[in-house]
Amino acid sequence: MTSDRAGAYEAAHAFSRARRKANLRSVLAAFGADERKLLSYDDVRRRLHAVEASLPVLEDVPLDAIVGSVGRYNDFTREFLPRVDADKARWVGVSVAMTGPMGTPPVELYRIGQAYFVRDGNHRVSVARQLGAPTIQAYVTPVHARVPLSADVDPSDLILLEEHSRFVESTGIDELRPDASLAVTVPGAYERLREHIDVHHYFMGLDEERDVPFDEAVAHWYDTVYRPVVASIRASGVMRDFPGRTETDLYLWLSEHRGRLEKELGFTLPSETIAEALGFEGGQGLDTERRDGVLHAVRANKTEGRDEVAIADDLLVSIPDVVHGIAALEQALVVAQRERSRVYGLHVVPDAAAVESDDVTALRAAVAQAGVAAGIEVQFAVTVGDPVAALRERAAWVDVVVAPLVIPTPGGSEWRLAPRYQGLLRRSPRPVLVTIGAPRPLARALVAYDGGSRADQALFVGAYLAAKWDTTLVVCTVAELQRNAAATLDAARRYLERFGVEADYVDRRGAVPDALVAVAAERDCELVLMGSYRYSRWLESLLGGVLERTLVLAGRPVLVL
Repeated sequence: MTSDRAGAYEAAHAFSRARRKANLRSVLAAFGADERKLLSYDDVRRRLHAVEASLPVLEDVPLDAIVGSVGRYNDFTREFLPRVDADKARWVGVSVAMTGPMGTPPVELYRIGQAYFVRDGNHRVSVARQLGAPTIQAYVTPVHARVPLSADVDPSDLILLEEHSRFVESTGIDELRPDASLAVTVPGAYERLREHIDVHHYFMGLDEERDVPFDEAVAHWYDTVYRPVVASIRASGVMRDFPGRTETDLYLWLSEHRGRLEKELGFTLPSETIAEALGFEGGQGLDTERRDGVLHAVRANKTEGRDEVAIADDLLVSIPDVVHGIAALEQALVVAQRERSRVYGLHVVPDAAAVESDDVTALRAAVAQAGVAAGIEVQFAVTVGDPVAALRERAAWVDVVVAPLVIPTPGGSEWRLAPRYQGLLRRSPRPVLVTIGAPRPLARALVAYDGGSRADQALFVGAYLAAKWDTTLVVCTVAELQRNAAATLDAARRYLERFGVEADYVDRRGAVPDALVAVAAERDCELVLMGSYRYSRWLESLLGGVLERTLVLAGRPVLVL
């Protein structure tokens, strides 16, 4: 047998094997398996409004990146397996030529994005795939489209790509913000995005009392509406709970569910707040890496004269009455002025009849007055139900809950925990700032530190206040149950020194609440930062409760983490 006949024989067998593979793909597709098809170049070009950009260039092209054909897209599978028996003679002849000494000329391809389409040379591509070649030499004509096209594009993606192309052409977002990535997974999403831009354009004109050019509104929407929400989505890590979806998908979901949340909660929440709340793992707080990142950023911003980092963007304030509730609100406003926080006030009444009572009207006026005095808008909501349940329901959507949980005894000589609110300390998914009496500037803070995970969070907040607010910091460890207080304080010192934070360190012995309160009084601290001390819950109940007793004795605000 001559070498030519042997080559033709082998090529014929290779064609038969390729046809069997193609038939198997079709059978599997009939049983529900995914059968990826070659794309029509003309269809893709039409949908993407693509334009041939320049003359062909000779280059080596990955065979896996060839996803379609100009005219033969029905004759081959996506892997360029032949689907037509009548192609056998042509296929065998090409195979013999490609494996012979003369070879074959380069194929001709179009390239849109990262995807290639065969203009001439479908059989050569098919043979090369069966020979296991990684690349093929081709004259490539670039075709320009305003939306990206990847090599793993599927026919089902074309609807989205067409909608994306129309969106880009109508908004010019690709030229206004070249780095913008607005991928979606649901048909119709780009139409909703365009509606968002149109609404933003309309209200931007009203706010600025001028005719705003459309391209200016597009850029402003992207910079001030879309990008902050996406930044919060990324920071929250919430995308891990939405596999197969994109950041733009979640942006639209958040925007469209804000109305329902506003009705349920009584507050207007920005989309970035909702995104952060969706990514929050209740009770965990920031992990070590993120805490360190915050402190490094605070130091960098301070060095550069900037103020861009905050850990309390949203505050929820329990306002049970005019006396204690407004005092709690005023304390929250002290924090809000430093953190540029949004403030939400909540008043809970026992029944619907009380919602429009004179007491509520007076309380609403007092809330508004306090907000005006501080220069901060306070959203105020009144709801019916259990106070702790209402606060817990809303707490997940904010960063800190502020509540006047400590009130005077009937005689006025001592303090006690407000009976209806005691459960909040155990059940709140967010830190609780327990207020007492008149608001304080929070210029000096005491960290109750026992080396536990909650105490580590308290130490982080103390470091943040010292670094950003210039708060004077005192770290106190109370030796009990023969623990090594010196080693515990050393750990706190090492942590703070990493971030250039100075503090006084105090080692005391005795009952924890009494010792902490004594140190706070001696150092004139205006705030106590503490987690739950190391006692188990049943032991705290047996001993009277370290946390609860500290709150009652403190005589100053306590942030419970």
